[in-house]
Formats: sequence, structure tokens, C-alpha cells
Amino acid sequence: MTNKVLLSFDIEEFDFPKERGEEISVEDGVKVSKIGAEKILKILKRQDVKATFFITGNFAKFAPEIVKQMVKDGHEVAAHGVNHFNPQKSDIKEAKQILEKTSGTKIIGWRQPRMQKIDYDELAKQGYLYDSSVNPAFIPGRYNNSKTSRTPFMISTKSKKILEIPASTATFMRVPLFWLALHLFPFWLYRLFAKMSLKKTGLLVTYFHPWEFTNLGKFKIVPWYIKKNSDKKLEKRLEKLIISLKKSGYEFISFRDYQP
Repeated sequence: MTNKVLLSFDIEEFDFPKERGEEISVEDGVKVSKIGAEKILKILKRQDVKATFFITGNFAKFAPEIVKQMVKDGHEVAAHGVNHFNPQKSDIKEAKQILEKTSGTKIIGWRQPRMQKIDYDELAKQGYLYDSSVNPAFIPGRYNNSKTSRTPFMISTKSKKILEIPASTATFMRVPLFWLALHLFPFWLYRLFAKMSLKKTGLLVTYFHPWEFTNLGKFKIVPWYIKKNSDKKLEKRLEKLIISLKKSGYEFISFRDYQP
């Protein structure tokens, strides 16, 4: 059975400045992310691979044409809350309603903003079939999932079971293979870790954000380690990674098409 690459993007309004106390409006945040989302779509189209886009209600409201283009290109649309900076329990229902109306597709997947804990019972109640809000690693100041399974597993809720699809980590020390790793690691090292994960677990589940693919130089509040290898450099790195994994025979599929 061919090993699978589950490539995903958290399409949210750029709100990183808010984490550092600098105000940015939702509209301006969406404008930044819209630029990055358009670049991502072009890369995926050139390489003829499908991905899953976890989208906030705010982004869908201000950039519905991008959401529709994702569907037109054959990608999966999933939910990522409503207001990325201020998540609420009600978002599980509201985001689904907004995205189904905007995309014209059934929303079955969820990812909590910043990979925080979520209410599985509420997910099941609202008709979600899978979640991907777990990074099975220790991220200081964020979460400690160092003992969580690195491979997909089922969560029992009051009404049904939901499939949890964790993000991938390296096969030793659980080094996260998420967005920041592709910025900071030498490319050969990230690719090596990715292939090791594929060999060990049969999967590579990784995610990025659209604002990473834009010029972040004007935002002084954004730290150097996020600006490193961002914008055009990250475009090249992502496309190079896709090409390399395709040449190795790995298949890119959406989360909705994954069968454990």
C-alpha cells in the first residue's frame, strides 16, 4: 500500500501580531493570508496534488472567491473555527454553517486554532467525522502531547466515534514536522525526517499557513525564526518537497480520502 502524504493548510486571518500585543484588523489579516493562499493554490496546481484547507469563518466571509477556487481545484475544505484569535465553543457549529454555505460542500473535518484542546462530543453532535487538532509533541507554552499516539486513532464520544489524525513528528524525540520545521531545518534534514515518518507510520501529516508565504518584513513584531525562509523561499521549499516526495512514489491525498 502506497504511503500517504496528507498536506494541509490552516487558512486563517493573519493574527500573529495580536499575540504580541499589536493590533491588526480581521480585514487586514485576511488580505495578508489571501496573498499567501493564492500562491499555495498555484503551487498545488502546478504539481497536480490535492490538499486539505482548514479555513476560518472570518476568512470565508472576506475571501469567498478563494474558498470557491479551492473547491474548483479539487481540494478539501474543512473547518478551523470562526475568529482564529478568539475561539469559542459555538465555532464548531457556526464555522461548519459558514463554510458549507460558502464552499457548497459538506464539511466533515475540524482543526482547532493553535492545535488546542477541543470538545469531541460537540464535534460529533455537529456531524464532523474527523479531527486533526493534535500535535503529538511538546511545544513549550502551547501544549504537551508527548505521550499521545503518533498515528491516527479513534475517539469515542457520547454519540459516535471520531477519527483523530495527528500531525507528524520525527521518529525520534518527537520533533514536530509542522510549518516551522520547514523554515528552520536544512531542507535535506526536513526531507529525511519526513521520509522516516512515512516509512515508520505510513503517513506524513503536515500543515502550513498562508501568511508564511508572504513578505513579513513589514511586521517588526514577527520574530526572525518565522521570517526565516518565508515568502518566496518557502514557496520554493514547499514545491521542492512536493516534487521530491512525488518522485519517491508517495501519494498526496486529502484528509477526507484517508482510510485508516
